[in-house]
Amino acid sequence: MNTARPEGTVARQAHLLDCAIAVVGESGLRGLTHRAVDRAAGLPEGSCSVYYRTRLALLTALTDHVAEKLLGDVRVLTAGLPTDTDDPSAAVAGTTGLLVGLVRDPALLLTLSELSLEAVRTPSLQEPMRVWRRALVDVVRTLVEAHHKGDSLRRARTMVAALEGVAIASLNVAEPEREAFLADTIGMLLQAMTDLETA
Repeated sequence: MNTARPEGTVARQAHLLDCAIAVVGESGLRGLTHRAVDRAAGLPEGSCSVYYRTRLALLTALTDHVAEKLLGDVRVLTAGLPTDTDDPSAAVAGTTGLLVGLVRDPALLLTLSELSLEAVRTPSLQEPMRVWRRALVDVVRTLVEAHHKGDSLRRARTMVAALEGVAIASLNVAEPEREAFLADTIGMLLQAMTDLETA
């Protein structure tokens, strides 16, 4: 666990939420407590509850934090992809690289998965999940439109849902075979999106 003690409210909150991701990655949401986050952060007991007084406040902040991390990664990916070609190889390579990075250190991906399920049971978490997914779909939709594909919203929604599923499924693939699984599956998925008939 990262025991550095950043100065300033924003830095300390980010540190606590990063440590919350580590806690969830190791113990699931059942292990996410204020005390567990304090221990992981190397901060005095009660530090996490200063910023997030209830478990729901902590879950809400963690949802926003995870979403922003994932969305930032996708924005970097899409900004670097060429828009003047229908050749999907750059998109396959970039997307594979993004997901490989996630599954090599899977705490963030596991936290996303746990929060997605928790949002089904906790209505107040549903809107933050919807907000970041809409933003993610918008990013992917821009890429789809840049490649002059029709029905861009349907394609983008399908892509986001499918890639999330592929990433989570890859965690159950033997580690030596995981990167090949991701490359093959993402390649098939992107090819299917290219061939998808417009409505």
